[in-house]
Amino acid sequence: MRPNQVSATIPPLSRWCIQAAACMVPGPFRGDWRREWEWEIWHGYTTLIRTGATSARASRRMAGFALGAFVDAGDLRLEQARVGLDSRSVIRNPFVCVAVLIVAFLTLAGWTGGFRHCRTALGSLYPDSGQLVLLSRPLGVLGLQTAANSGQVWTWVESSKWFGDVAGFVLHDDALEVTPNFFSVLHMDRSPGFRFLGHSVTAVKFLDPARPPAGFSGAIARLKHPADRPAAEKHWGGFSIYDGNRVSATFLDERDRWPLYFAAGVSLLFLASGMLRAWRAPRFLAFFTVKTTLLLGLVAAAWTEVATAIPIPITGGVDLGTAVPLAGLLMLSQVFVLRWSLQDQAERCPVCCRLVSMPVSVGSRSSLILDRPCVEFLCTRGHGTLRLSDLTACTGEPLVWMPVDRSWHELFDPERTA
Repeated sequence: MRPNQVSATIPPLSRWCIQAAACMVPGPFRGDWRREWEWEIWHGYTTLIRTGATSARASRRMAGFALGAFVDAGDLRLEQARVGLDSRSVIRNPFVCVAVLIVAFLTLAGWTGGFRHCRTALGSLYPDSGQLVLLSRPLGVLGLQTAANSGQVWTWVESSKWFGDVAGFVLHDDALEVTPNFFSVLHMDRSPGFRFLGHSVTAVKFLDPARPPAGFSGAIARLKHPADRPAAEKHWGGFSIYDGNRVSATFLDERDRWPLYFAAGVSLLFLASGMLRAWRAPRFLAFFTVKTTLLLGLVAAAWTEVATAIPIPITGGVDLGTAVPLAGLLMLSQVFVLRWSLQDQAERCPVCCRLVSMPVSVGSRSSLILDRPCVEFLCTRGHGTLRLSDLTACTGEPLVWMPVDRSWHELFDPERTA
């Protein structure tokens, strides 16, 4: 009896069960598996009919028997999964590489509380902090090399028509002494756990206006109107006080985001340089872009989380003793991950982006001209070979990719060949 005739003569419920269970069977075995089960159901059904059972009773018996097809299909699927599971093939898979980097990025995000310091820098430290300006003297920190008394601070306000109010402060370790209008300039009330420019403040003391200090540690001002910001930035190019010394002005929100801008710019620069070196097929370049973006982003996010956690200097500028080592650490880290990404990319097949394997030594060291010694790696999907010269360390010879004819694909598993 033909297979289609067997399928037509078995009970409908049993046939539907077999068809549903067949969806769980691996493709190469599905046809033979289904025919085998249909023969079993047909043989049992016809045997029951010949022994005197009614058609309805035989159909119910065979439907119960057909439910075992789901168990058999599941066992076959698990068996094939165990046979096909190879740790080395998993490591060579490009999707595994991307998945590992995503998991590392999510782990870092969870460990840092969702990049808490970065999110704080992107937000506002204080209400309307886009209008807050830190004032300092270029020759030194206010109150140190060139002290500024209260009269000089108010002169700064009078010299610039953009400031609406200015407050002076003196920072002693974790104690803060401020002018009475300090919190009104910040547009906030004094609250427990108050932090100023990232510095932990345990005590706040208001200065007596009648007896101002000899010098302030710094000053913070607020613009009269938000629309004055572009004009104020141009005006500060020649801003000076009555004694002829320049006054530096830094917007508080921009200063807090400097580490984010620097890390993003450096990462984009390294990514662009890597893409120029790894330029090949679109799929190959797309995988390199995703992998390198995750690597550079992981390093930049970790670095930015540390950099934004460091308190801002009271001058609003940059502490070179801290900034230079941090910048050097970021550059070295980006160079390392980009170098690793390029090396990993060079060891992958340009067609399927899998890592090559199965190294074989070819050539002869006695014939460096006609038969140079090298090691050939093979793409496990039969797309080509990667040749690494034994003299690469001395001569700097690049890796050479040699595609093979499609006839070689017959030597590989057809289900795994692209």
